[in-house]
Amino acid sequence: MIDVTHAPPASCSAGTATAEVASGTIVRHERIAEGTWRLRVLAPNLAATTRPGQFAMVRLPGRFDPLLARPLAVYETALQADGGPPGPGEAAAARYADFIYAVHGKFTQALSRVAVGESVEFWGPLGNGFAPHPAGHLLLVAGGIGQTALLALGKERLGIARYGGPGVAAARADRVTLLWGCRTGSLFGDVEDFRDAGIDVHLATLDGSVGRKGTVVDLLDAFADGSAGPEASGERSVRIACCGPEGMMAAVSTWAARHGVPCEVSLETPMACGVGICFSCVAPVRDASGGWD
Repeated sequence: MIDVTHAPPASCSAGTATAEVASGTIVRHERIAEGTWRLRVLAPNLAATTRPGQFAMVRLPGRFDPLLARPLAVYETALQADGGPPGPGEAAAARYADFIYAVHGKFTQALSRVAVGESVEFWGPLGNGFAPHPAGHLLLVAGGIGQTALLALGKERLGIARYGGPGVAAARADRVTLLWGCRTGSLFGDVEDFRDAGIDVHLATLDGSVGRKGTVVDLLDAFADGSAGPEASGERSVRIACCGPEGMMAAVSTWAARHGVPCEVSLETPMACGVGICFSCVAPVRDASGGWD
């Protein structure tokens, strides 16, 4: 996780203190959008300790092609196999972890064919997660499958759910808005999860099939031009949490810098290890002196 306004050293190694290698039974597996699936796994430690923005390395047991695990963001946690998320005082009791993934390679194609009752192996939670910054208005900005890192964050900031177990710091926001962009409307999956949480949802598609025609940056422009824009609300009361393709996140961070809005981005780069040892997830970041690290 990198805050592009106050950029710390980039790392994906935090969060390993509570991480464990485990195998979990699949209790829910369904297609929710074009090429997009939702997976629920019995994973008590992962569900009880994960924080918004963290991920797990997931692999299929007994299979060696592909050999390496793949990183999947933890989308949501649940108390029961067919139940909803934990309430503000129930984070430590969560037993199930949800993942949402898009089918686009050998691993995700194989994963989409795994049935309820079978199992997956995973290691997590991993990653830094989002920092506990309070905000008057939190903007969740997603591109493509990037919403997977943002639902739990929005719920936590609104105070309707808690994650990470007892003693984990959490921040509040008075208002949370999701700005989500995809190529076409058929790629949006489980949008109601955000609306049901009290999150204001605005969609954009490149082909204009759903919502505003354009990108999430166009949605940000509309936000800035409206009465609830950063100038009207006060720059320090608005924050952005962003996840999606790197080009999209770069455009959003540029927009945020131009408008003086703090922006935190979740880098979901393909990797081999999950803890920063293999260096396949390394991304250049601008340091405090203006140079590149």
